[in-house]
Amino acid sequence: MKYLTVDKSVIESRYFVSACYALFFILAFLVFLYLSLPSESFKQRIEYEIVTRTPFNVDIKSLSIYPVFSLKFHDVNLYRGKALYLSIDDLNVTPSLFYLLFKKITLPFEAHLYGGKAKGKLVYSSKTGQLTKAMGTIEGVNVKGIPAVSIALGDANSSIQGVVGGDLSVEFNPELKGQVILAVKDLSFKNVRFAEGMPLPDLGRLECNFRSHIENGATRVDELKFKGSGINLTLFGTMPLLWEISKHGAIDLELRLQAVGGGGGRLGFLSAFLAPQSDGSLGGKLVGTLGSLRLVKETIGAR
Repeated sequence: MKYLTVDKSVIESRYFVSACYALFFILAFLVFLYLSLPSESFKQRIEYEIVTRTPFNVDIKSLSIYPVFSLKFHDVNLYRGKALYLSIDDLNVTPSLFYLLFKKITLPFEAHLYGGKAKGKLVYSSKTGQLTKAMGTIEGVNVKGIPAVSIALGDANSSIQGVVGGDLSVEFNPELKGQVILAVKDLSFKNVRFAEGMPLPDLGRLECNFRSHIENGATRVDELKFKGSGINLTLFGTMPLLWEISKHGAIDLELRLQAVGGGGGRLGFLSAFLAPQSDGSLGGKLVGTLGSLRLVKETIGAR
């Protein structure tokens, strides 16, 4: 059996004892810092910063602080006005002090919410206190029950269910730009109304893919595709930024709809609102706001 050995010359070195003392005092300081940090005051300060610098109100049930300066928030609720917008079971944040040398505050995070998790990094300017960059990934989050989705639908009786994953990367300074790529599995709708209050028929389970980039303060949808046993639907155009979606956000999307298999019967009523295309599909535009959409019968260009 081999044992760890230390060279005798190291132990006898005049620096060895000094190094041990220094290490001891550093560890003692970290333990003291951890035990003495006022977590309640710290939590209140963070709530104040969120309310001051973002469009959200926030309620944090409790905060735990771990060495070395790792924070864990429990039961975080975000509100837009008085309406609950998003709930997070727990949020782990580990500030990177190294980036302070570059006048930046970097906050790597990992959050558990709605059966899945989101992780990534937020970058703030220590000079202006403004968010300059956000990047992250989402894994296994079920959109069912997310209040922000219900707010966007504008109807408490409407619901969307599905498991979402994907990536986002956004820069806020010097100009707003970035991209968002998402995929939703087992997507289904219930009591959802769209153009002019028209009820969306039962389309069964769908797969959804969303590719977009941010341009001129809006989301440029490169492709929003829904695919199921009886339907292929593709949309492209512009819509509000995802974190600003509400029933008042302007939407201008071209769409192409194609029935597959036995899906024609369920979608036949849409033929009165959409124009036949050269490939046999139906096409048109979806315009207005999320709370007041309308279909425009129109021949769309090839993509």
